[in-house]
Amino acid sequence: MRESDIQNDIRKAISPFGTYFRANVGQAWTGKEIIRLANGDILIKEGRPFNTGLPPGFPDLFGFTLRNAMPVFTGLEVKTLKGRIRPEQKHMLSFLQSQGAIAGIARSAEDAVKLVHP
Repeated sequence: MRESDIQNDIRKAISPFGTYFRANVGQAWTGKEIIRLANGDILIKEGRPFNTGLPPGFPDLFGFTLRNAMPVFTGLEVKTLKGRIRPEQKHMLSFLQSQGAIAGIARSAEDAVKLVHP
């Protein structure tokens, strides 16, 4: 199963417990001048990449879980069964936990439910 499929399963499974979002990040290019060529290509003069979105290691799914009628920030790092967590992801989950958030790795909808609704 692909990570995106697992994410969708998780979002459905945990939706009764709070409000959650998919974190999107990416990289794009900008420069001094952008020229559209006749064949549809784009030429960027003095191009440089820039990163968009959230800080490195930010969880794939985030939002708020209701606990005792209070919202608690929640961050879930979604991995396949064989997927490995990167050091910056591990660091971010530890940081979130140290701040009182619900945070962890979910390889299935069942894992995610156990994290948000123990």
